[in-house]
Amino acid sequence: MTQSPQGAPALSINHPSLWDSEQFEANWSVFVQALMREEASLLIPAARIRWQIEHCDTFLEVRSNWESLEASNRLGAWKRLLVAAERECRNMLPLCVRCGQCCRMGSPTLHMEDLALLKEGKIAWDKLVTLRAGEPARSPFDGKPFLLTEERIKVAEKKGSSECVFLLTEPYQCSIYSDRPLQCRAQACWDPLPARDTAELPFLLRNHIFEGIDVLLEVIAEHENRCSFQMLAQAFEKLATGKGENIEEVLGLLSYEEHFRHFVSEKFTIAPQNLDLLLGRSFAGLVPLFGFKVLEERDGSKRLVPEASEANAD
Repeated sequence: MTQSPQGAPALSINHPSLWDSEQFEANWSVFVQALMREEASLLIPAARIRWQIEHCDTFLEVRSNWESLEASNRLGAWKRLLVAAERECRNMLPLCVRCGQCCRMGSPTLHMEDLALLKEGKIAWDKLVTLRAGEPARSPFDGKPFLLTEERIKVAEKKGSSECVFLLTEPYQCSIYSDRPLQCRAQACWDPLPARDTAELPFLLRNHIFEGIDVLLEVIAEHENRCSFQMLAQAFEKLATGKGENIEEVLGLLSYEEHFRHFVSEKFTIAPQNLDLLLGRSFAGLVPLFGFKVLEERDGSKRLVPEASEANAD
């Protein structure tokens, strides 16, 4: 094997007729990785493309017979394999291979059709989170960020990642596959149209989930009135332009919102892990969006520091 100028592996300069099975595998790996970089997209992940290539008849035949091929036939077999790989890249089969990439790119947003899953207990409250109006979100179609004009209810993601909380690993499987939400059922990396069509359907809102439970609807409205995301964003904007002069205003908002959540949890016997659905993400959890982090001192007081500063201090 040789090395590319950037240090990445490159195809062997030896003729395919001289490759044994181990060299064939090494050269194939180099080729297919380069092909993935060219062909993979947001909607068709590399793992999905590679699976299809390596399950086509040509690949299975060449790979299994490579060692027994006459040296004079190996170049032709290798060329057939490269042509087949290019062909498979451009003709995606309508088949989910459960590579898990869709589930790692983000969790689904719920629609009205998914309300039954909540009522039947198929999706628990503590696995859901409300993104409120004004909060940033990522488009599931092109990955671009945008600001929400109205709330969205999403399945939670694993801490520190965009991976859906219901995705199991080794092997990659959805733990609620038979009861997965509408957006998941419409997701097809080989055909983006069904998933795009779901964006035109009514989204599930907290008013739908808590319909008839007036006390909780009042709590939601009061929290929005006193602790809207816009209030937090405006406080951080003032912090940025005022050279830290309103640091106490930001800390006051964080403290008040934390107290509000604690009060609601205690008064209505709502488990803290269910508050992300009822009230949305906490102010403390949203602080990193603005490049800061809240540190708690030994005496219980809170300190707001830029995340970069904390990293340098460590």
